[in-house]
Amino acid sequence: MSQAEELPVVSLITKPPIVMKPEDTVEEAIKKMADENIGSVVIVDKDLKPIGIFTERDLLRRVCAQGLDPENVKLKDVMTRDPIAIKESEPARRALETMLHFGFRHLPVVDSEGRLVGIISIKDVSKPFVGEVDIEELHSAG
Repeated sequence: MSQAEELPVVSLITKPPIVMKPEDTVEEAIKKMADENIGSVVIVDKDLKPIGIFTERDLLRRVCAQGLDPENVKLKDVMTRDPIAIKESEPARRALETMLHFGFRHLPVVDSEGRLVGIISIKDVSKPFVGEVDIEELHSAG
């Protein structure tokens, strides 16, 4: 097993998570996502435990495609509930496997108590493995 595969997930977090409340509107989430240049926000309870995630895909499928008004729709009505999360001590390999298996591009990271400590994207998870890819081999394959 490579060193990249065994890096703890917490080491992949690049910035603090943007959290929101279930009563916040989709419009508020969109503005935060655009301002922070991120693809998702995590909806947390009073103990900072993830109860939902709202992603660009949710915006497209559950808001835009349904003709809903982002200004009037609450996150609790369109978020993905009870998101799968990964513990901060798990290896990067586990995060990558989880994301690939479920088709996720974002994965909340929690501590041993289940409180949100960050969120990682497929881009964050892929970075440690890139050094192991032979770029010349990729060019000759394509």
